[in-house]
Amino acid sequence: MKELKRYAIIADIHANNYALNSFLNYIDNNFSAEKILNVGDAVHIGPQPKEVVQTILTDKRFINVLGNNELVLFGKADFEMHEDLKKHTRWTANEIGEELIEKMKNIPEYSNFESNNRKFLMLHSHLYTIPNRTIQDNILLYQGKSLDEFIDDYPKDNDIIILGHTHEQMYIEKDNKIILNPGSLSITMQPKISFCLIEFNSTEFNVIFKNISYDVLNLKEIYYEKNIPGKEFLLSYFYPFLK
Repeated sequence: MKELKRYAIIADIHANNYALNSFLNYIDNNFSAEKILNVGDAVHIGPQPKEVVQTILTDKRFINVLGNNELVLFGKADFEMHEDLKKHTRWTANEIGEELIEKMKNIPEYSNFESNNRKFLMLHSHLYTIPNRTIQDNILLYQGKSLDEFIDDYPKDNDIIILGHTHEQMYIEKDNKIILNPGSLSITMQPKISFCLIEFNSTEFNVIFKNISYDVLNLKEIYYEKNIPGKEFLLSYFYPFLK
């Protein structure tokens, strides 16, 4: 029997380096993760996009895929954005800088890999190449579709499918397939980070969902210190606990 592998799974960092560092501190002290699976939306909305991008690109544990917010940053959005979000997108691009953005463009929109005889698929919400689906579409389960339609929306030859986007933790096991969402590191209704830890081999698959508090004392202030465009809208809409 193969030895259990230990992975951590995160999604939706949204340029919040306080949340990312709290997660990294937790796994460094409590869970020795061989890999960190990051399923997108690392940038946008938060105040520290460059710091977050530098971490996910240089920490060798990370396996990354793009989310819809990265595609917005690359100019691939096909929807109308709030004017404050347009300004914030331009600010985010300037903060990260052209060199790092070019490196980000090498991150795939999805990733297939095999580990301990299990076939993984990582993607932010759905395959963006599906006709009539946009980068803003939510997963089918959140569009009122049936569970079977949701399961069938993903390739059949994957055992473990990892999603983000909804900011809600989810675990579904059906037809020898596991679909899970770790929750969100940022843009949560409470000052907590949500993520997921897994231990697995070919016969066991153990999932631990975590929700832990983190220090948000400086989160509001940094928007004003940096004079981030759209700060009032972003704080009131995405961080209600900071009022």
